Amino acid sequence: MTTVHDSLAEHIARFTAAFNTGDAAALDQLYDEAGVLVPFPGHLVTGPRRASAYEPLLALGLPMRAELRHAYVAGEVALIVVDWSIRGTARDGTAHDMAGTAADVVRRTPDGQWRYLVDNPFGTAAPPTP
Repeated sequence: MTTVHDSLAEHIARFTAAFNTGDAAALDQLYDEAGVLVPFPGHLVTGPRRASAYEPLLALGLPMRAELRHAYVAGEVALIVVDWSIRGTARDGTAHDMAGTAADVVRRTPDGQWRYLVDNPFGTAAPPTP
């Protein structure tokens, strides 16, 4: 029997699989229609711009690793805390070492899948100062 925690971990696995294949459209399918991506602190992206917001990271060709740390579920909505990293040498030869702890909100749809309402990969990081 699959637990709610297991189904949320599966959601994270689907996300990393889509990321690691470089498929921005598959990533976008993991969002609720009204879902918001926070590509960097203080900046929100919705609708068709979500997929294009991933393009710079996907272009690196580096794998993402992600692990569900905590899940807090209220009915069909959950707050998930996810540790993630993207490390390695990109296609252009540059070294990258990125990591963070996401604070995301997801909603379970009638088909049983979780979809992002808020995808905030940098969690509590402060927005850039003007």
